[in-house]
Amino acid sequence: MEIPDSIAELLSQDPEKRTRSILQGLVIGAYTEGMISRGRAFELLGLDHWSGEAFFRERGIFLNYDAEAFRQDIGSRFSQPTDSYFPTSNGT
Repeated sequence: MEIPDSIAELLSQDPEKRTRSILQGLVIGAYTEGMISRGRAFELLGLDHWSGEAFFRERGIFLNYDAEAFRQDIGSRFSQPTDSYFPTSNGT
């Protein structure tokens, strides 16, 4: 892959650090676009859960967790349908 000079100038001159920066950017992008899970992102970065959380927090990357994901989590923990806990926008 060819990196434009304007981007290369921003990256470390140390090839190992440069490679790491590129990997981090790709993983962050994949996570924020919903292509990979948070756990997979940590795995690709070689971080345990807590180190991964700290890494994301330091960069302002928050949990991709919306209301629908919450409903699914709740629904998988209870035998009743989630609709009884969380009415839909049409009032049911």
